[in-house]
Amino acid sequence: MHFREEPVTPVYRHWMCEQVGCNGELLSTGEGITRLSTRWKHRCGKCGHEDWADATYPRVAYLPIDESSGPMARCWASEVKEPRRRF
Repeated sequence: MHFREEPVTPVYRHWMCEQVGCNGELLSTGEGITRLSTRWKHRCGKCGHEDWADATYPRVAYLPIDESSGPMARCWASEVKEPRRRF
């Protein structure tokens, strides 16, 4: 068996509420539904807005290290938007 290893930077990914003026964090309620894939319900701790995602948040994500800019360069360069599908 042959492996290839690459260094990564772990980051703690939070799902921030997109309701106007809120800026709260959506947290997993633990409720899930299964169709073709499992979807997890999340609720904003500030305004109560609810939405569904393909994963539970917050979560640890692993970003590749950009050797030209250092290990943390990609972490703070931009917000990562995860695609969402509506039912």
